[in-house]
Amino acid sequence: MWGLPSLARYRPGYRIAVFLIALAAGAIASTTQVAAPLDDQLRIVRDNIRTHEASGDIVLVEIDARSLAEIDRWPWPRSNHATLVRRLEAAGADMVAFDVDFSSASDPAEDQAFAAALTESHSLILLPAFRQFAGSGSRQVIESEPIAPLREASFLAAVNIQPDASGQVRRALLGVYTDGVPRPSLPAMLSGVTGSADTSFPIDYSIDPGSIPRLSYADVVAGRADLTMVEGKSVMVGATAIELGDRYAVPGHGVIPGVVIQALAAETLLAQGIPREFGPLAGLGIAFLSVLLLISRGTLWVRCVSAAIGGLFVLGLPLVAESRFNASYEIAPALAMLAAAGSAGLCAMVLRKYLRTALLERESGLHNRAALLRAMGRKPDTQLVIARIAEYPDIATVISAGDIKTYFREIARRLGVATHSTLYRIDDNLLAWLCDGFGNEELGDHLDAIDALFKAPISVEGQRVDTNLFFGVAEGKGADAHHLISGASLAATRATEAGYRWERYFEGDEDGGKWRIALLGELDEALRSGALWVAFQPQLDIVSGGILGAEALIRWNHPVRGPIPPDSFIPLVEKRGRIADLSLFTVDRALEALRKWQGVGLDMSVAVNISATLLKKRDFLDAMWEKIESSGVRLDALTIEITESAALEDPEAAIAAMNELRERGIRLSVDDYGTGQSTLTYLRKLPVHEIKIDKSFVQGLTENASDRILIRSTIELAHELGLKVVAEGIENLECLEALKELDCDIAQGFFIGRPMEATAFEMLAENGGANRASAIAA
Repeated sequence: MWGLPSLARYRPGYRIAVFLIALAAGAIASTTQVAAPLDDQLRIVRDNIRTHEASGDIVLVEIDARSLAEIDRWPWPRSNHATLVRRLEAAGADMVAFDVDFSSASDPAEDQAFAAALTESHSLILLPAFRQFAGSGSRQVIESEPIAPLREASFLAAVNIQPDASGQVRRALLGVYTDGVPRPSLPAMLSGVTGSADTSFPIDYSIDPGSIPRLSYADVVAGRADLTMVEGKSVMVGATAIELGDRYAVPGHGVIPGVVIQALAAETLLAQGIPREFGPLAGLGIAFLSVLLLISRGTLWVRCVSAAIGGLFVLGLPLVAESRFNASYEIAPALAMLAAAGSAGLCAMVLRKYLRTALLERESGLHNRAALLRAMGRKPDTQLVIARIAEYPDIATVISAGDIKTYFREIARRLGVATHSTLYRIDDNLLAWLCDGFGNEELGDHLDAIDALFKAPISVEGQRVDTNLFFGVAEGKGADAHHLISGASLAATRATEAGYRWERYFEGDEDGGKWRIALLGELDEALRSGALWVAFQPQLDIVSGGILGAEALIRWNHPVRGPIPPDSFIPLVEKRGRIADLSLFTVDRALEALRKWQGVGLDMSVAVNISATLLKKRDFLDAMWEKIESSGVRLDALTIEITESAALEDPEAAIAAMNELRERGIRLSVDDYGTGQSTLTYLRKLPVHEIKIDKSFVQGLTENASDRILIRSTIELAHELGLKVVAEGIENLECLEALKELDCDIAQGFFIGRPMEATAFEMLAENGGANRASAIAA
């Protein structure tokens, strides 16, 4: 806070700014869950300060590892439980509560023995009831209660345990509805506390779990245990052995057994009843007064000390309430308000004048062209990406000047998910960032992933704004920053006009793109010289974990321009009527690779993408079939991929050609599924063997719930139709594991393997496939 007086001299309104920032932070933290983890961590600290022993009124009989070893059949014969009940009753136990599932019948004699012991017992016997979802993602609820003979001889208590969003158990229930009846929970029954079903309370983890008195189940049943400690006490029986798996993560104590959590919940209620919970208002009130003192006029040290005292009061409020009054308060929003006020004061002095005026673009709040030039000047070599916002003038007319910053902030947030780089706004409709270390293949997938992030419109003050980005890339010396920016901007403009997702800038592009026309003249030479070649990208059988084949992909290494992205030359070749030559070249190289692999006993398949326009051309189909027939390869090892949208443009011609190929024994696939307007019901009319889900959906699988739903439903329906499902664009382990959970059949992407030469693929396949992918799938 030492800088606030000097800040006041050059920024008279700083007090209002600090005040509003503090209020906003408090409001956001109060109305969202963003500050909840802080409150949880502070609660752990307070629990450590208040740590104390259990009351001793609850005794735990553990089904521990020693008991499992001694009674070596699980589930145990229920006569063991009968013996346990009789011994505990004889020792004077007031109540015996089981946290063991008795919802299934066992040996009738054993069940009857246990039921008889329950009926004869003078102690209050509690057996567990619970409800749970039928499975992952299912909303069907299954309710479990003890079998009828046991249920009739005991009282039922709910034993549901509910981890929160972080996976930890912080709260316990007072009751649960099972079979339409509200059942008090086990902790509520043991403590004698009443409350409404499906309401919860915080568990007091300042109670040391290790201080709960314990007996081994095997010792009690065998008569070896000293049972004097259970006289007049409540006894809980449950599993603590790791082998039985009934364990949960809890704050401050790591992972502990569920029965111990139930005991701690009961101890919580035994202490002073149901803890009272208060929201953030009390803490916010203290923080509000502290902020007012901080921004008031007066001596600096007085204001700082006053604010600090307010912060100490906020921190101490819940500690006193929990220790003395069995109550708790949320204080994270108040701390967020205080932290925001302090941070705003310091940052305003240091950053506002310089960054706002020199390196930030005023309208959007993003870094500007000057900041980009500065960053590029520090790099000897760099790769620059410029994103051009299509139809930005139209967008600007529907967004008020005050909302432009919100619009660009959301763009920056989405781009930040993929780029992890500083974002610059260098013109009204141009955004830029440095993207070093990406090759041509990687960069294409990287930009496709960014494009997928903008499938959903951006919401600005209730308006939904569709935002389409087209990218230009330039690479060179950082000292040539101005030239690189101009080149990448030109490439982005060209991509927008041509409808390509991205373009790379090359020297001489300023001539209007004449080099593109020249490429057509070089096509034949490129086919002869090997500049045009076919790469093979591995495909993984997700179930077996082995490499089962590859997709054949055309590549062009230009002697002057280097690698040319396929999106830059394939549409041009197709437009100029040369796509048949390129496709036949790809098929020929794929057959050549298949013939070689089959000759050495390597059972692989190859997929080749064929333009749908060629399906209507008899001469092309005949030429392709002649190559296939003369190759001598096994026909079902070749898959012809046809894009979904292309197949729908002229469905009759597509179906006729596809039927002919299928009758001859060639496998068929629908490529880029999800980008068209079809449904799987419609695609059932196409004689295909598989569908290939477009990578724009796959790359958002782990982050976008709607993409996960689409992929799950696609896989399920495809399997019902007898189709295999291929997912492309897998770039990380999380995505592959998610696809495995969704029962996807085949995976393709950089994480499985990059496109490679035929010999490199052959070595990969002979060595058992991609090691890490195989290990995961196995």
